Amino acid sequence: MTLSPIHHFTLHPEMKMHVLISLLLLATSPVLAETDSSKRSHVIEETVVTATRTERKMGNAAVPVTLISKKAIEASGALRLDDILQQQTGMVVNSGSGSMAIGGGIFGNGIQLQGLSADYTLVLVDGEPMIGRQGGVLDLSRFALGNVKKIEIVKGPSSCLYGSEAMGGVINLITEENIGNKLQANLRYGSYQLIDGSLQGGYQYKKSSYYGYVNRSSSQGYDLDPSSKEKTVNPHYNYTGQIRTKHQLTNKTILLLNGRYDLGNHKSAYAIGSKDINITGNSLMNSINLHPTLKHYFSQKLKTTLRLQGSWYGFEQNLDSLHNGKNYYSDYFKQSFIRAENQTDYQLNDQHQMIVGGGYINQTASTNRYSGIKTQHLYYAYLQDEYEVNDQWQVIGGVRYDHSSAYAGHVSPKLAILYKLSSKWAINASYGSGFKAPDFRQLYLDFINNAASGYAIYGASEFSMEKLEQQKAAGIIGDILPEAFSIKELKPETSNGFNLGARYNDFQKLSGDVNLFYNRINQLINYIPVAINNNGTQVFSYVNIAKAMTAGAELNLCYQLHNNWKIQGGYQYLFTADIDILKNVLNGKVYGREAPNEGAKRMYLSDYSGLLNRSKHMANLRVTYDAPEHKITGSVFASYRSKWGVTDIDGNGFANMDKEFANGYVQLNLTTGYKLNQHWKVQGGINNFFNYTDAINLPVSPGRNFFLSIQYSTP
Repeated sequence: MTLSPIHHFTLHPEMKMHVLISLLLLATSPVLAETDSSKRSHVIEETVVTATRTERKMGNAAVPVTLISKKAIEASGALRLDDILQQQTGMVVNSGSGSMAIGGGIFGNGIQLQGLSADYTLVLVDGEPMIGRQGGVLDLSRFALGNVKKIEIVKGPSSCLYGSEAMGGVINLITEENIGNKLQANLRYGSYQLIDGSLQGGYQYKKSSYYGYVNRSSSQGYDLDPSSKEKTVNPHYNYTGQIRTKHQLTNKTILLLNGRYDLGNHKSAYAIGSKDINITGNSLMNSINLHPTLKHYFSQKLKTTLRLQGSWYGFEQNLDSLHNGKNYYSDYFKQSFIRAENQTDYQLNDQHQMIVGGGYINQTASTNRYSGIKTQHLYYAYLQDEYEVNDQWQVIGGVRYDHSSAYAGHVSPKLAILYKLSSKWAINASYGSGFKAPDFRQLYLDFINNAASGYAIYGASEFSMEKLEQQKAAGIIGDILPEAFSIKELKPETSNGFNLGARYNDFQKLSGDVNLFYNRINQLINYIPVAINNNGTQVFSYVNIAKAMTAGAELNLCYQLHNNWKIQGGYQYLFTADIDILKNVLNGKVYGREAPNEGAKRMYLSDYSGLLNRSKHMANLRVTYDAPEHKITGSVFASYRSKWGVTDIDGNGFANMDKEFANGYVQLNLTTGYKLNQHWKVQGGINNFFNYTDAINLPVSPGRNFFLSIQYSTP
């Protein structure tokens, strides 16, 4: 039997690095001698709005901001938000299982930012928050990229402007608003029977513009573990539709209407207590978002913006037994989010630009895991002043107050400073206080998992000693643990974040930035056992117990080798810790093992690996070729992630044995495109060229896969 040289291509880890370096040298070698400055492309500085809620040039941003342009998205070949984010420096996409696990696993993929988990990152679309978090995670694979104009990423606490969920940072997808009288269609086919098609078009008439976008994506999923009957990622399909209109009502008033709809369906198949599939069903997600915005310009110095938002999210899973046809497991979650906000921008003088805003949010959630429909009301107000001291110094100060019906009011301050050493060099420093409110799950969960031997979880607001005593009297609970007496009203998690960085940009060949960061999280909410059932399973509830920190350094460089060639690279070093465990390690109070059957020994700082699911080292390198005169584009992208802890076998609170870590890896993606004429483009690529897979620790990464796409657009 003849084996395919592509599908059976493997390399040792040492060889992978050599091949990677060789490929990159081959990609760059033809242009190293090209130094004619007249052929260099002039870089136009991009503008961003997410960092300060006002439009400003990237070079004038006093906080760490990453911008992913539409050109970069297209060159990467990425289709969904999680695809492009995992190609950014220091960003990790994590997944619970790829689909909703029986009894409450994580649905979809979340992002880790500066070592902080997905719970702490706010995701916006056109400046409006997205809802539908399950297990604290918002599924990033919901968001198609076909109509995204750019993505802005603010790293570090942003609660001063955006409130809860922005404790670690903000990701803002800015979609197309007006492409004129134009039509564009895309179709892609790839491995695992991936079919992705989209259509977008615009129309402009007098003082109004209209834009529409629709996307359908489907895949048969993939299996990284041939010994299992279950797929790592199940078959699924997704629909996305968006409509945006813009109307110039008067010379000073603009009305924007934005509507979005998302639908996703995942097929599920499990082998419960059997080697063969015996449980099947579907998981259905749908989301509706409506965002009308009214802008009025009183003068060149004063404008006000009224934003309204209505969002509705639903998720339902039904699983049936193939043995008897009866329902085995059912679950549903529904959430609504209504918001009204006003923001006024005022240019006080040449030095002060102020914004003041406030709003009201009404949220409801219902699920079979809560006792009834739960409602929260939130009132908030914020103030920010951008003060240009002179041509070199800029100071931004701000504060926000949030008052909720579910927890005590909270104040979030922010201070950022930018100092321009020259036209090319700038130094920035920022401090922000972030907070994350207890979510519906942590407050209101009332859930007994009959599909997993009957363990129970009660949110802090649903927990009561009286309930436990009644269950003990009924013979359900055997023992009530001392920890049960520590359950009380939850406080918001808070953080103090510091960033110190430097940027260089000569606007011709070289640009780069370095950023040092430190985040301290207090009142970390975690679940703890409060009782033991008579069948041996546990009862859990939530409490503020822990303190944690993340710190590190991030470096990004971009060099324009030639008018057509560019090389970019990034690196992040990350140190994380549970502060109490770290103190005990330093004081010689923590022991661990080198192997499960070996004796315990004292753990030192060099043994401490920090919080689970965090890698100390991450790096990426991209070489791009863009030659409009030859109608060709190409990209070679490589990423490296060092090993990370995934479990704690010896019970000391962190990973220290080899068996407790996932292996580090290198991935390589190759894409190339060709413009056939003014209407047609084609693009093809190979992702995960080295075919690295890890079904348990890296389910979000399939094996080597291929794609081919074609695009048509009117001139």
